[in-house]
Amino acid sequence: MLTRSLLMLPSQRIEEAVMSRIETIVTQCNFKDLNLISSAIAKWLRNDTSFCNNTPGRYVRLMTTLNRCRLERLQTADRLDLMLEELKHNSGDWAEEMLLQETMVMLQRMMDQINWTNVQDLALFLTKKRYLCPPLMQRIASVATKDIDKIHYSATFAILLPFCFLNYDSAQVDELRDVCIRHFTPRISSFEPHVLVFLAYWLAVAECFPEELVREIFSIDFLGKLDSELETLPENLNMLTQRRLIELNRAVCLECPEFQVPWFHERVCQQMQNRGKSMPGSVLQQIHKMLAEVLGGINYVQKEVIAPYCYTISE
Repeated sequence: MLTRSLLMLPSQRIEEAVMSRIETIVTQCNFKDLNLISSAIAKWLRNDTSFCNNTPGRYVRLMTTLNRCRLERLQTADRLDLMLEELKHNSGDWAEEMLLQETMVMLQRMMDQINWTNVQDLALFLTKKRYLCPPLMQRIASVATKDIDKIHYSATFAILLPFCFLNYDSAQVDELRDVCIRHFTPRISSFEPHVLVFLAYWLAVAECFPEELVREIFSIDFLGKLDSELETLPENLNMLTQRRLIELNRAVCLECPEFQVPWFHERVCQQMQNRGKSMPGSVLQQIHKMLAEVLGGINYVQKEVIAPYCYTISE
């Protein structure tokens, strides 16, 4: 409760006595609360103009204490489930990134505690941090493959995601992918349409195209459900879902012509391309200018050629 209250305090309200009190309690905080306090400090630094004239002052002292406590928490942790829960809150500060390596050491130290109940949370953490740790990936694959029948079908997406996103493959990962596909395929209709699109997209990134999944997504009934759902999604998620569907459509057409899935995004891609042409990036303009000077004229530079299936090829 105290840490959440700190997040709401304006920097002008933070007196020396309060700072001293915070320094006292941080040694009793778990990793999640330490991150919450770190978020509060980051807010105070943005709002407290005196910090520029007081660099060695109270915030620096508190941050030093905070980072020491976070490091000690990682080094002494002995319960994986508890740490995975605490790690869900991301402060986003530079110190957290510096502690990432120590976090991975901690996770590997407790690797024998990875089981079917926490494998989803661990996979999500690795994806969120974009951190490739082969020993942890192999352990995730081993546990999920062995206990796939105990894992809810909807968790298979999160479990597969780091392997696709981080481009990690092995014979064990191939086996994991196969058992996950067999596990969720009978329940395809239970997924939310946009989640199913994301699942198929990331499998395609891993060069995996389960036929039943692909045929479901590109069926008239499913696309109708997806259109209805898109109207209810936030704008950013709506746009991302549409883009992933386009990319999936392109990949299926190129990699699996035997599925006979038509390319039906020509008009949409053309509209997107026209919008992009009306807002050329300054960096791209500079590149075109330099190439023109090197090659002997702007007529030797061809901008953003559109290949079949709306691939954009610059220069």
